[in-house]
Amino acid sequence: MTTLEAGTSAPDFTLAAHTGETLSLAKYRGRRTVVSFLPFAFTGG
Repeated sequence: MTTLEAGTSAPDFTLAAHTGETLSLAKYRGRRTVVSFLPFAFTGG
């Protein structure tokens, strides 16, 4: 696990969106971007 300091660029990664679309952080490079991770609905966590 990597910890980043505020203002540090995040490493590139690719994830599946809730719509099934594959998103890559590289697509948004150079723009201010907020990434949010939410627990899956109706799970015990």
